[in-house]
Amino acid sequence: MQWPRWSEAVLALVALLAAGLIGFGVGGAKTAPTTGRLTVTASGTLQVTPNVAQVNLGTSVQASTAQGALAKLTVASAAIVTAVEKDGISAKDIQTSNLNVGQRYDNQNQPSGYQANEQFNITVRKVSDAGKVASLAMAAGANQFNNVSYSELDPNAGTRQAVQQALQAAKKQAKAEASQLGVTLGKVVSVSLQNQAAPGPIFAARAAVQASPAILEPGTQIVTVQVHVTYSYQ
Repeated sequence: MQWPRWSEAVLALVALLAAGLIGFGVGGAKTAPTTGRLTVTASGTLQVTPNVAQVNLGTSVQASTAQGALAKLTVASAAIVTAVEKDGISAKDIQTSNLNVGQRYDNQNQPSGYQANEQFNITVRKVSDAGKVASLAMAAGANQFNNVSYSELDPNAGTRQAVQQALQAAKKQAKAEASQLGVTLGKVVSVSLQNQAAPGPIFAARAAVQASPAILEPGTQIVTVQVHVTYSYQ
């Protein structure tokens, strides 16, 4: 059987009453302890709106030689980087995530030249510009749009607010239960945090991005935390 959350406090009061009765009946202790512990559980929920976008895209080229493929790729990649930098993306927010040059094979599994590709992770710090940045890159020569993900610049901000909300709810609940039990609520003895869902990347599905600005929606993410708070009482 699952006891109510205030069962510990109730059992403590029962013990106090029992001790008092024993004292009167058989000459036991004249006074009984008047302190105990009260544990409550509360949760906090917050809706978080991402403020950073990560756009992953790239380009793939072909040539008869490996050197030729790499040379073509260098030109294509430079055009992509230049296009997004002109739109205000800092060089520190453009990162190569993959670079590959390899032999191509035809349907008969015979060598048919070389293929080179490069992928970029582009951090967009103004979320609403993510679609525009992706479209500019595609117009400049990117022919692979992989995905876009969203996150918070400070991933713990939402969690901290949800914890604060949960602690406030726990205090309110503890005061109410202490009042029902006829005891005075004391200090916090311990706090434990469970069921924490911290904001992480939210991945959008792959989409075909045209030369005009693509519509990319960041949406929101729910952060939920649960706290167990133990108070002293007297």
